[in-house]
Amino acid sequence: MERTADNLRPLFDYDAERPPAIEIAGTDVSVSDLTYRTAPPGRGVRAYLVAPPAEVDRSKRSAAILFLHPGLGSRATFLAEAVALAGMGAASLLVDAPWAADTAAAWGQAVTDPEEAVREHNRTVIDLRRGIDLLVAQPGVDPDRIGFVGHSVGGALFGGAVLAGVDRRLRAAVLMAGTGRFVDVATVNLPDLQGEKFEHYRRTLAELDPAVWVGRAAPAPLFFQAALRDEFFTEEQARDFFEQAGDPKSIKWYDAGHFLDETARRDRIAWLIKHLSLERREPGGSR
Repeated sequence: MERTADNLRPLFDYDAERPPAIEIAGTDVSVSDLTYRTAPPGRGVRAYLVAPPAEVDRSKRSAAILFLHPGLGSRATFLAEAVALAGMGAASLLVDAPWAADTAAAWGQAVTDPEEAVREHNRTVIDLRRGIDLLVAQPGVDPDRIGFVGHSVGGALFGGAVLAGVDRRLRAAVLMAGTGRFVDVATVNLPDLQGEKFEHYRRTLAELDPAVWVGRAAPAPLFFQAALRDEFFTEEQARDFFEQAGDPKSIKWYDAGHFLDETARRDRIAWLIKHLSLERREPGGSR
């Protein structure tokens, strides 16, 4: 029999009278799509705000977590993780960084100029501080239990390392696959940055290097997650970054590439549960 679209169509038939079987993992979490305004006037930051479900005990104030994605990512990168943490009583704000997919080209061109890189760095840190403002303004959020999770440039250069050193409201931070110097990232992304151009870039941004600021995060605990097979940063760079941090701090190495793995995700959630006093819950809301 000749195989045609008509006689193949039954391959896609199903019992339309039978309602879909629905399995809900976790709880009824709320996800809002929003844009908040920062400096300079008119600069908007797109974000997802994830709120804990109604059945979470509202007599207790919620922890809150600010998430910042890596270079190849967006505000959706950590969304599943934020939803899981919402079931444990944490609100989250996941922001689109200037290097998110639809703005990455323009941002990349801007930061080839070291002076513009300084300005963009300052603006991004202010964006994140305003994000903390937004979180602590949410009803029921405990301003003394604010955490941060950032990956690569989101964890080091434009994220948690500097933010933790500047904003004392951060009480715990996870820094994933990062490095302590701007030029480490510039070397990966700007192959023409050599000789005097390299030295000028290094000098211009040196005072904003994460290695300078990460030591000021104490007494907030820091959890460094590092990749043994990182395609962008060396083990030496990752160890040096960790050494610049003050106590309390810890580091764990993973047999993974730059984007880490499922073991790292589980460790990260367990660490946040401990340091932000979250309630571990199983799917369906059981403890």
